[in-house]
Amino acid sequence: MFICGVNSHRATMQRRDFILTSILAFPAFAATDHLKRFISADSKAFVLRKGQSRFGVPTPFKGINPNDLKLSTRDTAGKLSAFWYRGVDKTGPSYHAHPHQDEVFYVLEGDYVFQLGEEKQRLQKGDLIFLPRNIPHTWVQLSDVGQLFYFLQPAGKIEEFFLKMTEAGGKMSREESRKVGEAHGIINHGPGITAGDVHVFAEKLSHGFVIRAAQSRYNEKNILGGTSPNDLKVSGKDTNGELSIFEYNGRSKGGPPMHIHHLQDEVFYISSGQYRFQCGEEIFDLMAGDMIFLPRAIPHTWAQMSDEGQLLFFFQPAGKMEEFFRKIGDDSPKPEGYDPFAEHEMQVVGPPISF
Repeated sequence: MFICGVNSHRATMQRRDFILTSILAFPAFAATDHLKRFISADSKAFVLRKGQSRFGVPTPFKGINPNDLKLSTRDTAGKLSAFWYRGVDKTGPSYHAHPHQDEVFYVLEGDYVFQLGEEKQRLQKGDLIFLPRNIPHTWVQLSDVGQLFYFLQPAGKIEEFFLKMTEAGGKMSREESRKVGEAHGIINHGPGITAGDVHVFAEKLSHGFVIRAAQSRYNEKNILGGTSPNDLKVSGKDTNGELSIFEYNGRSKGGPPMHIHHLQDEVFYISSGQYRFQCGEEIFDLMAGDMIFLPRAIPHTWAQMSDEGQLLFFFQPAGKMEEFFRKIGDDSPKPEGYDPFAEHEMQVVGPPISF
């Protein structure tokens, strides 16, 4: 969670008044034993650097395309898993379905065709596609290189599937691959598509949806700090309240006050720029390609250190974060003493990061 452009108490007073001064009167707050007690809480945050997988075990797709587990079923009590993929080959999976999982792909780099049912869409950098469970789908990379960040919700057995396929080293027969897929909740419906196919694109998907770069789920424009777009990409309404995904384009340095999410874990993937995160007493500096997991009930904050940056970040479960961002991005007057954090199941416990 964040409010863009908050760097110090003085800087906060210079920005739009979407958080009342009383909430950000941190110098007195910061000296209290109350804050020290919060900040000293044990952190279970973890950082994965660019090219690292969650447990250090690579699971390359078809043996050559890095496909790194970033967030595990073990981190989310089975609610969610997330992967980073780098395509070095113009390839993709078979035409398949997940009976019990929705799948979301966000394009970090490159050019892709996705097929959902009989309909196709072309996706490029910044585009996102939501693929609902039980509908056959596939994709293929058109560009020489590409990058994807993708989610499966709930996690299911996809991590074990990739481990099993990697262990086999590409030596399974088609029938063996089918059986392994079915054992891990994947139903094969036939061969995939190729980059050389003639692709005809639907104007709009009958199921699922595509959110283009710089667009939001409900065509809302949410600007934080007066400068920085913060676009909702996947809503809790899409995921039965289990997941919401945002894309933030930071146009100024700084970040939010130290705060707590009582009910949600929060994850940030750095698309570009430089960021500093604090979780409990731990400090982490992240750059493009890095990811951080911030557990619920532990105080945390972050600051954008570069003039510009981009974050893909998400909450599990979704909670009230969509409403929170709508509220703080709203220019309408707020009552004296209004605390948007408390109204949306959070608690401010300290100042922003100083730098």
